[in-house]
Amino acid sequence: MELLLVLALVGVMLGLAIPTWRQHQLSVGRQQAWLQLHRIGLQQEMWHLQHGRYFEDISLASIESDHSYEQKQGSYYYQVKLLETGFLLSATVNNNGPQSLDTLCWYLTLSDAGEMKSLGKAGESNLCK
Repeated sequence: MELLLVLALVGVMLGLAIPTWRQHQLSVGRQQAWLQLHRIGLQQEMWHLQHGRYFEDISLASIESDHSYEQKQGSYYYQVKLLETGFLLSATVNNNGPQSLDTLCWYLTLSDAGEMKSLGKAGESNLCK
């Protein structure tokens, strides 16, 4: 009887802990994407100082990854879009990556002016900033 009680308590604790842990993992992935967008933005500014223009080819940016799994799968796809006076960087969740369950923050953008926006599958979200 005591063993059943202990197993039930462990089950309840796991039932509460696993969703919280998963949300934490998604939050960490978002923060890594924001950091990566800021890194690319700084690289854009350095490129502009050296060459007098911004780069459009994302392969010129050094995209860092902290986990070997992310290097293989990738949590986000990064893109650069040149505008008349600057650039817009974006990070879109990879459908097959570890961040694919993050429906709140599906698409993140950072402009050359520092404006940050985030879109989920239900529209714009302020939870991701």
